[in-house]
Amino acid sequence: MKAKLAVFDMAGTTVDDRVDGLPLVLKSYDDALRGHGVSVPMEVLNAQRGRDKWTVIKELGGEHAEAIYSDFIAVLKANTGKVKEVNGTSKTFTYLKEHDIRIVSSTGFPAEVAEPIIENLGWLKAGLIDSWVCSEQVGASRPDPAMILHAMKKYGVSEKRAVLKIDDTVKGIEEGLNAGVYTIGVLTGTQSIQQLGAAEPDTILKSIAELPNYLVEKELV
Repeated sequence: MKAKLAVFDMAGTTVDDRVDGLPLVLKSYDDALRGHGVSVPMEVLNAQRGRDKWTVIKELGGEHAEAIYSDFIAVLKANTGKVKEVNGTSKTFTYLKEHDIRIVSSTGFPAEVAEPIIENLGWLKAGLIDSWVCSEQVGASRPDPAMILHAMKKYGVSEKRAVLKIDDTVKGIEEGLNAGVYTIGVLTGTQSIQQLGAAEPDTILKSIAELPNYLVEKELV
């Protein structure tokens, strides 16, 4: 079945969130938690990537969760102008648009962080994506497939295997599998090929730069 819709994760998949050499999301979690006396191992924080950020901090921050979340968001917002796209992202988006595939950017960031990132990268303005959605807007965190189902409904795509879900995290892969769509892992994030492989996506690519050739090979375009 030919692809009609592609749902791409942001941080780690299409957005390089490294600032001064460190993954911004992980550093922001760590700084905000430690600032309120909460110590969480980095491997635990890394396992949370892809999830709604408030949900994570609510689980880990205890009675200080609201203050921790406020600090976390402040750091993210201060750095939205420093992130850049993962190499090959715009080229891949252009290829998909040329093949009449709708593109939705999805994220566990809240809207107040996601919107300036999208604006700074210029994807909407350039017509490279059709829209974006965050877990906050649909009221459910990955691995719940709510964001994918929202995109499918918005663009009238009912055939599940005509939808591509591309993500660098286990939670994002589980989201795609829970939606029943064609699910692709990429290795541009902070989770290993062993971690992603254990989630059993349809395939794993080095990055989304490899996606056009893969789609041709599998006759999905």
